[in-house]
Amino acid sequence: MEQYIYIFTIILELIVFSQAASAIVKLDKKVVEINREVLLLKEEIEVGIKTFRKLIKKFNKVASFIVKVKKFNIKKVILIGVDVVNLFFLFKTFKAYRGLSKINFFKKVFSYSLIKGFFKVALNNLTK
Repeated sequence: MEQYIYIFTIILELIVFSQAASAIVKLDKKVVEINREVLLLKEEIEVGIKTFRKLIKKFNKVASFIVKVKKFNIKKVILIGVDVVNLFFLFKTFKAYRGLSKINFFKKVFSYSLIKGFFKVALNNLTK
């Protein structure tokens, strides 16, 4: 009778061992799949980090340009840009002025700070 019990326990141990071995093999396959996915994610993350670094470099260039412009008084730069746009639209309407109203047109043109600044610079360069 004891021999039957030993044989039965050995058979049970073999069954448990085979089930444990198959579970280990399945888990090992899952670990290999997860490892592959992590490696793929690592490559994607590295590419993302490189593009993020490029964006930061571009942003730093823009920020340094803005800081330089700020040193040169950004308000004046914006006002000059607005004056240029206004002059552009003013010259677009030049055909509408006739006769004496053209004098008023030229008064408007020479009232812009851009034109005044141009003539100041031109006069300063001529007097030197």
